[in-house]
Amino acid sequence: MDPELSVVLVNHEGAACLPRALAALARNTAAEAVEGIVVDSASTDGSWEGVQRHWPAARPLRFETNIGFAAGCNRGAEAARGRLVAFVNFDGEVEERWDEPLRTLLADPDVTVATGLLLTADGRTLEAAGLAIAPNMATYGLGEGAPRSAAPSEPLDVAAASGALMMVRRDEFLDLGGFYEPIWMYGEEADLALRVPGRIVLDPRSAIRHHHGAAAGPARSRTRLYWGSRNRLVNASRHLPAGALARAIVASAAFDALTLAQLRSGESLAAVAAGWRDGLRLLPAERHARDPEERQRAVRRLASFGEAVAQQRRLGRV
Repeated sequence: MDPELSVVLVNHEGAACLPRALAALARNTAAEAVEGIVVDSASTDGSWEGVQRHWPAARPLRFETNIGFAAGCNRGAEAARGRLVAFVNFDGEVEERWDEPLRTLLADPDVTVATGLLLTADGRTLEAAGLAIAPNMATYGLGEGAPRSAAPSEPLDVAAASGALMMVRRDEFLDLGGFYEPIWMYGEEADLALRVPGRIVLDPRSAIRHHHGAAAGPARSRTRLYWGSRNRLVNASRHLPAGALARAIVASAAFDALTLAQLRSGESLAAVAAGWRDGLRLLPAERHARDPEERQRAVRRLASFGEAVAQQRRLGRV
């Protein structure tokens, strides 16, 4: 009999964190009919081997090249047998019965994506109670830095869901084309959020504790700077009408200039410059991705400049 739920984790060099993630899933998943799929992207540390020791319901799906987060999620969903598919970060630990509220949300056909709280590793502080999408197409965590007690007490609609903890109906996700694979990593959740037909809903009774930095290094690492700069441009071109696209490009330039002024690093400058070079090259082709009505709907989903700047100021980043 096929499982009700498939859990997909994309792994790259996860020897230090993947066992904890799998053990938490084995211990805290409420669904009885469940399978785990560890999509391994060319790890050299043997982390994909013996995943069943940590979660007997899990199996590896190995690739000899690093295919990226978006494609890794898609390959996992394609291999899954469950009616529902959850994407869970390989550097996170789900809390008890994390899946139950999300499965309940998806019983409503109007809900396309269900998500939970993203917490710091100690579980005390919010990284995100859902995501907002800024006018430059960057996503940011709602409530980031606030104590867990400040999280919403009831389910609520949000603009986007983090790929660190997200559940969808498998067939619906695949019919949408899954995550947009040219994004590779960082920005895939914003693109998906602007394509889904239904609601994206957060239930605060579901949560994952995130050990930040295993996938792409520390905040403002070269990897994060490159893909962030590139993919903001890609998403803006894919989803925004001309006027909003121009504003997004200006806002992205200002955001990256501020970041570089704070970092004062030649390596950081090279990463951001490469992101802009590659992102600008992709702009013309991405203008065909959405029709005018879809682009107008996307604009209405974005946070205001004031909201986005206020969030950054609250966190001391501007």
